[in-house]
Amino acid sequence: MGHTGGAWQLVLLTLILCAGTLGAGCLKESQLTVAGIDVAAEQVLSGSVTLNVTTVIENHYGYPEGPATVQLKAYTLGTGLLEADRTDPAGTVDRGTARRVSQRIVLPREGSYRIAVVVFEGDARKANAEITVSNLERLPADVHRSGVEIQDIDFIVKGVEGGHASIQADVYFTNKGGITSGSYDVEVRAREMDAHLIADKKWTRIGEILSDTTVIQGVTLSVPDQYNYVVEVLLWKDQVIVKRGEGMVLLRPGTTLGEGERFVTRSIETSRFIAETPFPTPLAEGYAPTRAQPGFEGILALVAIAAVAFLGRRFR
Repeated sequence: MGHTGGAWQLVLLTLILCAGTLGAGCLKESQLTVAGIDVAAEQVLSGSVTLNVTTVIENHYGYPEGPATVQLKAYTLGTGLLEADRTDPAGTVDRGTARRVSQRIVLPREGSYRIAVVVFEGDARKANAEITVSNLERLPADVHRSGVEIQDIDFIVKGVEGGHASIQADVYFTNKGGITSGSYDVEVRAREMDAHLIADKKWTRIGEILSDTTVIQGVTLSVPDQYNYVVEVLLWKDQVIVKRGEGMVLLRPGTTLGEGERFVTRSIETSRFIAETPFPTPLAEGYAPTRAQPGFEGILALVAIAAVAFLGRRFR
């Protein structure tokens, strides 16, 4: 009996040790998760975008069996076609720690994409996550970023002859970029509102604009009289449109009468709006718009008028 009991004890102890070894092995296996994915546009060219995709990997429990790797794939949204694929080392993610892995992929500057991340530890797949980036064509190209804004447009009638009106468009450009801007080509065109036909188009150029400064550039357009126009201003840089603005010139405005039952047009005698004195050309002549401030001359004039009125009443 003694020998038999000792044998059973030895078998039981062996089973316990085996179970403990297996349990310890399970507990030691790392538990990796993807805590987050950050995507940034690192470089934007006219035809492609370089994205910097940063994956955050966390090991919540257990011990790593080796270094981890991150596989990054980009699929075109809608078609599901693979557009980019790369795998990069992530190093060893120790228990209770996190590691950030940055990867760069180049995608066409159009459409939307599904970005999939898979984390491996050795040959074992440990975690995965996805994120979507949309409308890459809306990202402005780096060389075309502009702080110049089209603030306002004034219209001045310069003349009317032979059924055509000469309209001067004064465009206000303000630099809000924080630094001195470069030079730009400016396209100004008049589009008839109903037929959408271009009546006239002119090109000009503006030079450098200091930060927080506004300059005015004038362009004269010749358009058929008694039509309504949308005047479009396009700011060009290196053959790419970087800003748009527009205003309206109504040489034949319309009015709705009787709660929308009848629409009538009014003829405008455009020649009555011809400027009697020429306006200065801001950029060409270095014109800086200023506002007249009241001074002593204005005050003395008011005093003189008041004195004349008072004396007139007294001698009646």
